[in-house]
Amino acid sequence: MCLATLFKGFFLFLMSVFAMASDYQWPTNATRLLSGTFGETRSAHFHSGIDIKTWAQKGYECYAPADGYIERVTVSPYGYGKALYIHLRDQRIAVFAHLDSFYGPIADRVCQEQSLSKKVFLDLSFPPGAYPVKKGEIVAYSGNSGTVVPHIHFELRDSMNYPINPLLNGFPIKDNIAPEPVEIAFVPLGPNARVNGSLGDMIFPLESIHGNLYTVADTIYLYGTYGINLKAWDRANNAYNKNGVYSISLFLDGKNIFESQFDILFWDYTHWMNEDRNYRLSYEGNGIFYKLYTSDLTKVLSFYKQKNKGYLIIDEGTHLCEIFVRDAMGNESCVKIPVKGMPTPQNPCTVKKIGHEWFVILDSTYWINHSQDILKIDHYNSLGSLIKEQTYPLRSIDMGIFTLYPENETAVFLCRILPNKGPALPPVLTYIYPNETYPKSDISIIPRHFSQGILFDIKAKGFLPPSIILSLEGRMCNALKWEPISVNQGRTTIIPVEEFEIYDYLNVYNYQGMTLETVWQIMPQCVKFTDHVILSSSDSLFEVNIAQETFFRDVLTWIVENEASNNPEGGKILSTLYSLHPMDQPLNCPLEIVLKTQPGYVDDRSKGLYCKKDEGTWSLIQERYDAMGTCYRSKVQQCGTYAILEDTMPPILNKMFPEEGGRYRAETLKEAWIEVTDNLSGIDPEEIQVFLNGTWMIYYYNDPTGIVSVKMPEILPRGKNTLWWNFKDKAGHTQGKSINFYVIG
Repeated sequence: MCLATLFKGFFLFLMSVFAMASDYQWPTNATRLLSGTFGETRSAHFHSGIDIKTWAQKGYECYAPADGYIERVTVSPYGYGKALYIHLRDQRIAVFAHLDSFYGPIADRVCQEQSLSKKVFLDLSFPPGAYPVKKGEIVAYSGNSGTVVPHIHFELRDSMNYPINPLLNGFPIKDNIAPEPVEIAFVPLGPNARVNGSLGDMIFPLESIHGNLYTVADTIYLYGTYGINLKAWDRANNAYNKNGVYSISLFLDGKNIFESQFDILFWDYTHWMNEDRNYRLSYEGNGIFYKLYTSDLTKVLSFYKQKNKGYLIIDEGTHLCEIFVRDAMGNESCVKIPVKGMPTPQNPCTVKKIGHEWFVILDSTYWINHSQDILKIDHYNSLGSLIKEQTYPLRSIDMGIFTLYPENETAVFLCRILPNKGPALPPVLTYIYPNETYPKSDISIIPRHFSQGILFDIKAKGFLPPSIILSLEGRMCNALKWEPISVNQGRTTIIPVEEFEIYDYLNVYNYQGMTLETVWQIMPQCVKFTDHVILSSSDSLFEVNIAQETFFRDVLTWIVENEASNNPEGGKILSTLYSLHPMDQPLNCPLEIVLKTQPGYVDDRSKGLYCKKDEGTWSLIQERYDAMGTCYRSKVQQCGTYAILEDTMPPILNKMFPEEGGRYRAETLKEAWIEVTDNLSGIDPEEIQVFLNGTWMIYYYNDPTGIVSVKMPEILPRGKNTLWWNFKDKAGHTQGKSINFYVIG
């Protein structure tokens, strides 16, 4: 009886909570349309709320969803921008971010704090009851603070301050549109795994075959252990934004082997977005893919609902993969993909010179048993141009022997078998050059990390000569096998990271004409998940401190040193460029880098430690020496290229309102603004000064847009007014401008 009473009481408590949740006020009068959903991808974290569309306009009313009190407000040039936190009567917390302004007594309090401290960026907390609010009461106005396009970021957090999905907790939207699966990627989770005969991963487009049912056009042949990655997005009624999905389930032959579902997020794990989404595929420019498998680390995360790891271990024969993709409103799409477990045979083609002629000779057993297959021969001339493509059914080739006719005894042939069924076979790349004098080509090596190791893509600007040798060297020497993919690309199998523990170098040679030429070299170091490793550059000036559990898995890491060839505009590179790899892997926690300076280096505020973002652009990460005064020291969130730079230019002032000499009616002067940019170190938000007719003004600097804005007084004197802007970048350079404008009417 006691248990029944306890259960009944708990049930009534849940019903009361749900009743309160269902009675929430929608948080704005802007729209009930979304441009972002809970749990979707952001730059380094999961999206912890929903983004409500405001038609790229500012000034929409934001309402308290229920009775409660304002417990916190923040003003920042980054992140949430201007944000407001309401403690609701059910102990949940509602958060509004990217606001343009606060409303009522809380707006007065913020203004008072800013005026007294002469500091505009703040974080204020208040006791319960200091600023009570009623359901439906205006608390703020929408904007774009801390971001670019105006919208409302709205969060609902539980009583422990963890974000929960608003769409499932009292803030539904109109949505009867199912998510759209777009592409599927098969990623190897073990050495020697192949998909359709290819080493590494493969991406396939998905197509709708009936309503919300999707599949791939081709048969998928797998060998080894694989994981599925899915690119998918969701849309709602009357909104065309491509938003994140709510839930994904994976079934293999009817058994549920993976399921994720975004109901709640924990702050300690929000950066694990880079593991739930495939960071490497995104880094390589393929877009955002959801991983449908876990590791021993990630399987504990709150949004994984299935104990199985999601690995596809395919036996020989036909199997069915089914993926169900859902949004928070219950709409569902299904992907059905038949996969066939089948090992990839060796290419049955051998190219030989007999006398003065060249022949493609097919393995006799293969030729007899696969007469429906096609022999495809691509013929290239010495300049790298494709001369001819030839295809022949194997049954039409007499005795399985085909004659090649090189042009002027100089040619390249790519011979491949196109099977009638089954995975594609690795091609055979044949050079026909006198004395094996293959043309030289620029070679690049692209290391690619996978869950179970690393493989190397070999790329050439021209032909990829068969004389390329990949060699691991150290206490032992090991030549790595590779196979051609095309005339200018080859690939190794996946090599477990621990195999690199006994090697000091990975060298790539071009062995030609009895000459061994080094064309690429790194000094890789195996870093296991549990290792604490310190790396140093060859000149001992750059040091990397990698603590335990810095990466999500065992990785291969190395440092590449290069001299700068071009200085960025308005700046000067003062050191060697140090590139820390692997750049295709995210970090679980920051690593520490130290860059020492040469004797005679003079430190001043214009110099600092920078990270390269894009070609020609840099970001300041540390502007001060450490306490010893001999180096720059910083925690960084990703591998990248680092150097010491000097900022030589002050900030640049661009468009502004009001303009010099402008004549305006007072009612048009609600807000003054100016756009400011800096070439290198960036604007210091705390060092901005704005004066109107000699009076200090509260400003807001929005870092993503570079706009500084000021709310103008309700009453401006007629005639001449003077607005003075002054800026300082983080290198200490200043730039100011005085604007005279006139109030008329």
